[in-house]
Amino acid sequence: MKKGSIILFISVFFCLASIVVFAFNAKHEAASAQTTKGGTKVFHLYAADMEQEVSKGTTLYSWGFGLWDPKKNAPASPPSVPGPEIRVKEGDHVKVVFHNQQKEVHTIHFHGIDNSFAGDGTPEMSQHPTLKGDSFTYEFDAKHAGTYFYHCHVEPDRHPEMGLYGAFIVEPKQTKYKTDGEFTLLLSERDPLLSLAEGTEAHQYVGTAAEHLHLEGEYDTTERKAKYYTINGKVDPEIPPLHVKEGGTYLIRLINAGSEVHTFHTHGHHFKVVASDGRDISHPMTKDSITIGPGEKYDLLLKADNPGIWPIHCHMGPHTTHGMHMMMVYDQYHEKINHVSMSPVSDVKHHLALLKQYQFEKNYDSMKLETNEIIKGIQGFYSIAASEHFEEWTALDNAAAVVSKQLNSPAAMEKAINDLEQKINAMEQILQSGDMS
Repeated sequence: MKKGSIILFISVFFCLASIVVFAFNAKHEAASAQTTKGGTKVFHLYAADMEQEVSKGTTLYSWGFGLWDPKKNAPASPPSVPGPEIRVKEGDHVKVVFHNQQKEVHTIHFHGIDNSFAGDGTPEMSQHPTLKGDSFTYEFDAKHAGTYFYHCHVEPDRHPEMGLYGAFIVEPKQTKYKTDGEFTLLLSERDPLLSLAEGTEAHQYVGTAAEHLHLEGEYDTTERKAKYYTINGKVDPEIPPLHVKEGGTYLIRLINAGSEVHTFHTHGHHFKVVASDGRDISHPMTKDSITIGPGEKYDLLLKADNPGIWPIHCHMGPHTTHGMHMMMVYDQYHEKINHVSMSPVSDVKHHLALLKQYQFEKNYDSMKLETNEIIKGIQGFYSIAASEHFEEWTALDNAAAVVSKQLNSPAAMEKAINDLEQKINAMEQILQSGDMS
């Protein structure tokens, strides 16, 4: 064979070989992409102690989830109740790494997700509970779009109620409903005696809502009596209203993360129940009330076709009056709503709660800052209270000044703070009565 022909043959051979290799690699990469089933979404969560403020000045020792920064090996966000909302797309591969920073052992169960046995989060069955300082990785495919939630599955009569729960949303690949917005509402309950029991055992401040309570023996969950009924961790009137516009359609993701049955009711409106527990309903029901049991989830489509300011609440009387009540407000009614307006004392009570927490922790630098905020708050409503109740306002202002002077004297400080609290409560009653004469 001539030299030129040999060179041509070799060139053609390597060209064909390259094409074959490229085609094989392309096929292999396509197979790998198909195996991953979409992108991988990675989330890092941690659990830690916190004070849940169900309303301004009303706090409870709690456990909350927060976001964790793996690079810094430190919290990326403070713990909260409920925990951070996690959103992924249908078909995503999901990896959630849990870092336990709390004294109790915990797991995470992704409620409603058809997980693997290894990722189910059942303690001492699918996994050993995660100890403080350790981590555990949950990995699964988000196969079905829908509304779900996550919670600790260790002692489910205690840990979720202490605050270890959050929403897990799987968004559809293709939009199912044309909406103008959506709202996620997690329902739950709190018994302050549980905070008293857990906080006392952990040597933590039990919160303003539990500090004056007394527990006979050990806390018994069969005798549990909820006092606070929460939506997204808050009680009325501090639950933010749902802001809507006339003619808009809104998706409400309703999740019962608590232990009691609730009946969700919308005034002046009906809604369509389009999904239950992460699965579409073929024939949606039109209702104005829906009963939701513990662990259940519903997707509701609501048409905003009746302008006004409308209550939304649990229709079980004590649940409503003890917190599970909020408002839906149309755009043109924003200026008319006064449901969420707070007494001027509410901010002062917020800083008083922090002051008492820092007193328990012997954090005197932070106590000084909170005392200054209390003094500023009291001076801020001078024009409201002092014109008709100058003596009461002056006594309150003096009580705050006494606390400021006693910051370096722990023995006298407790008495001074108690006196300040009594005068704050008295001023709140004066302002709430509406009778300033």
